[in-house]
Amino acid sequence: MDRNIAADLGADEAADGGTAGGPDAGADGGTAGSVRSGGLAGAPGSAFTTPYGPAPVRVVVADDADGVRELICLLLDMEPDFTIVGRAANGAEAVDVVAQTGPDLVLLDVAMPVLDGIAALPRIRRLVPGARVVVFTGFSAYTVRDEAVALGADDVMEKGLGAGPLIDRLRAVCARSAPAG
Repeated sequence: MDRNIAADLGADEAADGGTAGGPDAGADGGTAGSVRSGGLAGAPGSAFTTPYGPAPVRVVVADDADGVRELICLLLDMEPDFTIVGRAANGAEAVDVVAQTGPDLVLLDVAMPVLDGIAALPRIRRLVPGARVVVFTGFSAYTVRDEAVALGADDVMEKGLGAGPLIDRLRAVCARSAPAG
């Protein structure tokens, strides 16, 4: 039985010594608005390839809830086919981080301060038209799905999704053909 992502937070913080940023979160502890690169080149099962073979999917995670954002980063960092290249605590930061990093995948919360995820979505699409954008929401996915998809989201997922299904759905989104742009 999969655990709920929020339920994973306590276990993951305890496992890494109590820091939500993890041992390799960077000098700033992986705070919002940070940009970090790294990962395992040639990761098996990656949807992206380079002239040298498969490459990890480069991910930006944008969520105003620090614990949720860092938990998702920890979950994805444990997978060899994903690497976190940036974090953001609001839609404006997400747009800036995406412009700096050119990720393959953006995981975007809906309800964020400064600029919400729905307003940030078309800006992100213009910056990285070939990237996958997944809207991640605490609301029912049905309440935002139509608008998010109309603005270019590749998928809409609820935050109550367990860790395993979340990873599986993100892999499925990344395996699809790149959006036309």
